Amino acid sequence: MRLSRQRGLAAVEATIVLPIMLLLMLTIGEFGRLLYEYNTLTKAVRAGARTASVSPNPGNFDVSLVQDKTRNMILYGQETIGTKTVLPGLKAEDINVSPLLIDGETYVQIHVSYDWQPMFGDSFNMFFGNTISLNFPLETSMIMRALL
Repeated sequence: MRLSRQRGLAAVEATIVLPIMLLLMLTIGEFGRLLYEYNTLTKAVRAGARTASVSPNPGNFDVSLVQDKTRNMILYGQETIGTKTVLPGLKAEDINVSPLLIDGETYVQIHVSYDWQPMFGDSFNMFFGNTISLNFPLETSMIMRALL
């Protein structure tokens, strides 16, 4: 007799726990994707800084001579214009390349601000009409000495 009263209890427990578990799994997946894209952005900036620092540049360092190659390296993973960017939504306007002069040495400073977009919407709706924005910039920068 005792078993008959608990017959649908497993279905009720699954109904309560399943949405919470799915939300937790999706959150973990999005966080993993965020870390992956930040790592990809950091590697692209490192490759761009390396390209800028070893590019042949006669006389004083001039950013305009290496800026296009550096931006292409960060955007497409190659020195020439490609068809697919390394990260979706990454634009040339997000990349700032500037020279620095420190103790008589010339350095290249690269700063990138990438607007990360989650896969499942731009905001999270809370109870009572409140929303939390899920868009935020991933920023990374690097300074490397220019080899003239």
